[in-house]
Amino acid sequence: MTKTDKYKSGVIGVTSLARTVNPEIGSYQEHFITDNFGFAVKLYNGAINMSMEVAQDYEAQPSSATTDRIENVAKTFRKI
Repeated sequence: MTKTDKYKSGVIGVTSLARTVNPEIGSYQEHFITDNFGFAVKLYNGAINMSMEVAQDYEAQPSSATTDRIENVAKTFRKI
């Protein structure tokens, strides 16, 4: 995985929305591009995954973050 700042504001925004679904999701620290061209997001208490498309869409138009998309991101939360 490679650390990146690509679509950082989108990643942070989606992470915040995912926290409304699962309050256990901690605050953003940094994110990485994964082998399948998604993002692995390191949180202060764990990690989540999201597609690059979700972060890009949120950055361009926050209303694109549908409940389904945010719930799918929240479901990837794992403690480390």
